[in-house]
Amino acid sequence: MSLKGIDNVFVQTLNNEIQDNLIEYFDWGLLEKGNYFNVTLGEQDYNGNDYSLLRESSSTSFSEGQAWEGFRKNWIWQSGVNYSPSPIVGDNNTIPGISGVYIDNVFHASDTTGAYAHKVDYFNGRVVFDNAIPLTSKVQAEFSYKYINVIYANSVPWIREFYLNTLDVSNRDTVTIQPEMQIQLPSIAIEIVPRRTMKPYQLGRGQFVETDVLFHCIAEDDITRNKLVDIVSMQNDSTVELFNSNTIASNNAFPLNNLGYPASGALQYPDLLSTYKEGSLFLNKVNVQTMDIINTNIHAGIVRFTCELITSDF
Repeated sequence: MSLKGIDNVFVQTLNNEIQDNLIEYFDWGLLEKGNYFNVTLGEQDYNGNDYSLLRESSSTSFSEGQAWEGFRKNWIWQSGVNYSPSPIVGDNNTIPGISGVYIDNVFHASDTTGAYAHKVDYFNGRVVFDNAIPLTSKVQAEFSYKYINVIYANSVPWIREFYLNTLDVSNRDTVTIQPEMQIQLPSIAIEIVPRRTMKPYQLGRGQFVETDVLFHCIAEDDITRNKLVDIVSMQNDSTVELFNSNTIASNNAFPLNNLGYPASGALQYPDLLSTYKEGSLFLNKVNVQTMDIINTNIHAGIVRFTCELITSDF
């Protein structure tokens, strides 16, 4: 009389497990291929704009002067990326990520206390102070940001907006969209689609499960869009090791919390696999479905995969 495939209705189930794992797999894999830019203190673009200079955040979730954001979201907190030059992160494993911020040319470490105590929201690329600081402050940070963003497809509804020309520092002062509502390009948005087949794996328990997944490759130009489509489609016949997010949740071991702050000693993707590994899936039957020009600034392509895995849950 018991339902198969779930322990209780509040646990993560197969579709979401596949999506979570694919996002982490591609995000880490791209990092190891140099998917980031490093921003050093006082580094300037060709117009003299300071890449490291933070502005007061456009988010309405904070007091005035409390949150300060960079010109790009999706900062890197992970150390040990196997690419040179490495991302700019500190060596304090208790507070993973950047080593601190500069206020009026004075450095304040990530573990500082008092007036300039702060945390870093890596999702949204901003420094959040425990208490607001004067708006006249000069706030700078050395950080690394991801170029290609790997995101959930449900992060691209019409209530959000594509934020274009993000590599132009001067453009950010004209943007009033809150960071939580911005989709920065280029992006790969991963979506589970309604097609699933099953066949028995062995007598008793176990199934071969095939589920289709769409990768929406979105960029501001066709050359970058084509590159994203190539990167994704070339993973045909790849095996992806899986972590068990339910076990991660029960051990309170998620690397980042819902505010984008890293946990003390946060586990990186390879650590999650080695500690909470459970099975693997196989990517095959790749099919590039569309290559569209949505408008002059947005080019999109869709890559469809079939994910095959074996489950013993039913």
